[in-house]
Amino acid sequence: MSPITYLDWIKPTPATTISAVIGVAILLFISILLGVLSKRKITKGSFEEYLVGKRDIGPAITGCALAASYLSGWAFCGSTGIVYSVGFSGMWFAGIWSLLGLVPCCWLAALKTREFSAKLGAATLPETIGRRFESKMLQTVVALCMLYFLFMYCVGQLKAAGGVWYATTGLPPLWCLLLSIFIAWLYMVLGGYVGTQWSMAFQGAFLGVVGALLGIWAIVWAGGFYEISSKLYMEPKVGPALIKLMRPELPQVGPTQLFSSLVGILATPVLFFTMAIGFPHNVSRFLGMGQLNKKGYWTLLTIVFIIAGIPIMLDCSSNGLVARMIYGSNLLKVKPWGADLAAPALAYAVGGVPLMTLYTMGLFAAALSTLAGMVFIMSANITRDVIKLWWPQVSDKAMLYLGYFLIALFLFIPFYWTLVNPPPLLSIFMGLAAMGLGAIFFFVTAVSYYWKGATKWGALFTVLYGTGFSIYGGWKVLLKRQLGMGTFEWILVIGCGILYFAISAMTKPPSKELLDKLFPAKK
Repeated sequence: MSPITYLDWIKPTPATTISAVIGVAILLFISILLGVLSKRKITKGSFEEYLVGKRDIGPAITGCALAASYLSGWAFCGSTGIVYSVGFSGMWFAGIWSLLGLVPCCWLAALKTREFSAKLGAATLPETIGRRFESKMLQTVVALCMLYFLFMYCVGQLKAAGGVWYATTGLPPLWCLLLSIFIAWLYMVLGGYVGTQWSMAFQGAFLGVVGALLGIWAIVWAGGFYEISSKLYMEPKVGPALIKLMRPELPQVGPTQLFSSLVGILATPVLFFTMAIGFPHNVSRFLGMGQLNKKGYWTLLTIVFIIAGIPIMLDCSSNGLVARMIYGSNLLKVKPWGADLAAPALAYAVGGVPLMTLYTMGLFAAALSTLAGMVFIMSANITRDVIKLWWPQVSDKAMLYLGYFLIALFLFIPFYWTLVNPPPLLSIFMGLAAMGLGAIFFFVTAVSYYWKGATKWGALFTVLYGTGFSIYGGWKVLLKRQLGMGTFEWILVIGCGILYFAISAMTKPPSKELLDKLFPAKK
């Protein structure tokens, strides 16, 4: 099978355009409907219920929403582009370790997040952290830190959605993305946390099915991994390198370290483990969850495994290889989308219009669900964790209307950035944000649920160091190419850990009354 050029394939017909429009319209309509229905469950004018609901959402909805928040544009589109670009070695970063992170997120964070937030009367994750350490200052710093990292992540979601829309229709993504963010704004405003959770749950279940279907079918269509490897090996110039599990000939600095050395490859399980547990848009899925019995807990774990495990391992990893087998390196020449076109191009090549339509819907589900989860948090960070925290006299009604405006603002800014200057390679750009979030909040959130000795100063210095080094390290990795991305991850995580434990050991913990409330003695 000789490689074909992108232009040989991308000749959008009325059938592909109409099918994609109808599919995305159905997805968005159901999301709005869920937002409308959820509005009935919120006491009118209650800012608290708007942010966290009534803490009674079941494990099935929570599990689907958690999977949706994790299976972002990175997982569903950008990771395929990584494997398409570098071959088998890209699978380390593109999803083979993803399951390692998300299931432990349920083990370590699900019950504790729900328990701590309920005991402390907290409606947001920064508020839970702030009250855990009895520090309004820490709550605000955490909120602003999240705002910075989540904004970066939002850009990636919209690039993924814009890329698949261009690939399907050949049309500029402007109006499709505008409509999509308007729909996301609408169901967040209508249903608040509950509406967002239900919409994300629907989107998560749908994209899990599509991801598994595309991943399995692509391998079958290609004839299995032996056939894939044989075809990749025959590609001119770089063929033998594409089937290596590690590519030492690539630079040892910059993003390529993740594929070129053991330092980078061994950093990937650390990255996925910390990021899935530390992602605020993941952990926040548990704030409105009801109390779980043993059966409910295993229901949560099973749903997360089925939705987020199979699509990640298959869709992200193998699909990039099959796309490279079909298109050679031709997609790299298509600007600005480049390798991030690999997944939608593959869907059309192996399944025609029907599978392309399902993939388009799944990609929009992945991008919009993660985007909605993050934007809702960003809005709450300003309203609840800054304004309401320091000026409690502000009315709930004013906070609700400000929240509606901030949701629109935080949707529009990344939308504009995506159109004007999209990141060159989605997975790398979002990976840097993921490293920062994971390294910081693995300690500040998850470890703080289990260690009584943690202090506000240990948490504060962890946040400041993690944010500062993420900015500096990102500059050294992407712009200067003087630091490897794997080395960056090790310095980031180890530095956060040392500061968190060392400074906590030297400073005073919260009051005994609070610790007794959060860590009751076992009978």
